[in-house]
Amino acid sequence: MKISRRAALKSSALAATAIALRGSHLFSQASTAVDAHIDILPGEPIGTISPEIYSHFIEHLGGVIYDGVWVGLNSKIANTNGIRQTFIDTMKAVQAPVLRWPGGCFADSYDWRDGLGAATKRPARAGFWEQQDSNAYGLHEFMHTCRAIGCKPYLAANMRSLPARDFYQEIEYCNAPARNVPSNSAAPAMPNALAAQRAANGDPEPFNVDLWGVGNESWGCGGNLVPEEYAAMFRRFTAWTPSYSSAPLRFVAVGPNGDDVDWTRRLFKSLFSNSERRHLFGLSVHYYTSGSPKEFAAGDALAFSNDDFYDLLTRASIMERVVTDHWAAIGNTAEPDQPKVKLVVDEWGAWYGKGTSLGPNYNLSQQSTMRDALLTGITLDIFQRHAEKVAVANVAQSINCIHSLMLAQEDNFTVTPTFHVFQMYLPHRGAQAIRAEFSAPAIRNPLANAPIPVGGNSYTGSLEAVKLLAGLSGSASISPTNPKLVTLTVVNPHIELPVTTEINVSGATISSYTGRVLAEPDIHAHNDFAHPNAVRPNAAATTTPAAGRLTHTFPPASVTTLQLTLA
Repeated sequence: MKISRRAALKSSALAATAIALRGSHLFSQASTAVDAHIDILPGEPIGTISPEIYSHFIEHLGGVIYDGVWVGLNSKIANTNGIRQTFIDTMKAVQAPVLRWPGGCFADSYDWRDGLGAATKRPARAGFWEQQDSNAYGLHEFMHTCRAIGCKPYLAANMRSLPARDFYQEIEYCNAPARNVPSNSAAPAMPNALAAQRAANGDPEPFNVDLWGVGNESWGCGGNLVPEEYAAMFRRFTAWTPSYSSAPLRFVAVGPNGDDVDWTRRLFKSLFSNSERRHLFGLSVHYYTSGSPKEFAAGDALAFSNDDFYDLLTRASIMERVVTDHWAAIGNTAEPDQPKVKLVVDEWGAWYGKGTSLGPNYNLSQQSTMRDALLTGITLDIFQRHAEKVAVANVAQSINCIHSLMLAQEDNFTVTPTFHVFQMYLPHRGAQAIRAEFSAPAIRNPLANAPIPVGGNSYTGSLEAVKLLAGLSGSASISPTNPKLVTLTVVNPHIELPVTTEINVSGATISSYTGRVLAEPDIHAHNDFAHPNAVRPNAAATTTPAAGRLTHTFPPASVTTLQLTLA
């Protein structure tokens, strides 16, 4: 997608709109019947949209695990083997492909062996986030959670406080078959001690974990390393690791603090200086739309002004620069036996200050509004526009923390607007992303000159990058099973302005379409335990295509999914 310079010629606001927006931040333009244009270009494919960009993340932090995911075997709250049933059902509803655990920063303080065996005999430990962890929820409980959802596990390994041998043995514990067959087929199959231990703990069959994060935020909570130090540790931890299938394990290297491109350049220079790099699958990238826990530029989750709204979404759109800059920094000087390294954006979302938490024990829980729904749409569309670059992404986090899809407290439960956006974007999964040009007047960020926070995976670059917000943005894809079905997702960030848009598919004729839209008159609208359905999508108002083109009006502050059927 690009905001085309043709916008000045092809698209402008209605005269009535210009009057209504007098004094606002929209650039005024001459009056025509159409405010914007979207040109979809099926002849310009980008890449297959990995279903794993819609993945999720849970960490031992606040109320995420305990009272979020895990309610316990004896709980009166509906559960499957101690796992909250509504959590399972909601993750199924968005077809969660991957779930990351146990962190986050918690991972580099965690010993995976503490969560094994009888729950009554597991040691209680001090967790990273200043709370005691009973270890009632451990490796097997996590695997059972993934099994109940039907998703793949993504394990973040501890490389700050455990040695490489523990990483090797964690892989063996998870993946070794009950009996190893030697390369000499005449020799008898030998029992594997760690596989036998896994079986004794209730799971004789291998977990078959293929996605492994080798550490977490090693520039900070994961060890305060410099890139060259981390590169050496990555090689040592991944060298000669066991594999029990023909498919190689997918190892993810720790990437930068936000948009720190220098980390990425130095890391890959160091990694590529050694020819032994066959294990490297992806680079972990973390980007939150706000400052660190002590520097919240995004303010409060509920008490925000119109200016705050536009500023947050403008900063969210910086994800595109984060993706393209780090992709360029990797260099991807791939050899025949080394596929291109992809980006794994395994933590992203809006991170606010305290004020809307569920309670004192729910650290970093926050409410989620329509503003967060639009941020979700903007972010997923960026991943889809760069489908050839981004292989995996994990929203942070699934429940009761930061950019959640769900909120739960004891027997209370609700989904957030973010959940609905994930569900609306399902048609893109596995589809062929194609280029689309969006021509629409941009919105001036009223807080572009405000200080940009440093640290905490936030944006630390030029102020020029946060001056303008796209007046309309989105992505397009072609169904993998029906070449005449195009999915178009669109975010209209204008608080009061509906945007009437002409949609054209190059070289094709639109015969009909359907759509879903998430929009509310109040950008602060949200779901809570008393009003769990206050925000939910509805069928989009549709018109009849004319001359193979479509004119559709996107409501103010909305996320829309349109499915176009081509003649």
